[in-house]
Amino acid sequence: MQGGGFDIELNEHGKRQARQVAHELVTLMANRETVVLASSHLQRAAQTADVLHEIWKTQHAHLEVARVTLKEFGEMRFGNLEGNALRGPEATDESKALFRDNNYKMTQDKHVCWPGGGESTADVETRGLQGLDALTKQYPDADLLVIVAHGRFNKILLASLLYKNVLQHSEIEQGNTCINVIDQRKDGKYEQVVLNYLGHLRNECD
Repeated sequence: MQGGGFDIELNEHGKRQARQVAHELVTLMANRETVVLASSHLQRAAQTADVLHEIWKTQHAHLEVARVTLKEFGEMRFGNLEGNALRGPEATDESKALFRDNNYKMTQDKHVCWPGGGESTADVETRGLQGLDALTKQYPDADLLVIVAHGRFNKILLASLLYKNVLQHSEIEQGNTCINVIDQRKDGKYEQVVLNYLGHLRNECD
């Protein structure tokens, strides 16, 4: 369980996935003039975004890509569970029960926090929206805004933007390096185009 307080680097598998998603996203760069590439401050997200930045600059030398790092996009803080295994031989019954019971409570009340100094769903929603608002105000003319963040953070922000109800975050699937495409309409509302696209990983097992 990593969370916002357990900061580790990408392993080689993660670096390979970052290159795969970078090449998959190159097509989105066509006919763009200004792209903002923002990431969480945590290493696993920041390093992924750095790979994207390097590859995009090589493929589209004319394109202006602003690289930004924001703590507001960090993963949820899971309190006492961070650093503990929830699956496999190292997982304990105590950790699994703590996760299961608290996770259920969080589907009922967005203000429930993870024990041991963790965050609530409402906490993550608030800072995620603050980060997004700051980014759009800083780059009002950007053609494309790309955010590289984390699984639970993504689910919460997407549920807030798309459903106006963060308690629905558990209904959203998010795989490692998945692509989500969201359009903002002129009236300010957000529309889902693609969620949890993982086609770039289809040859991983070949």
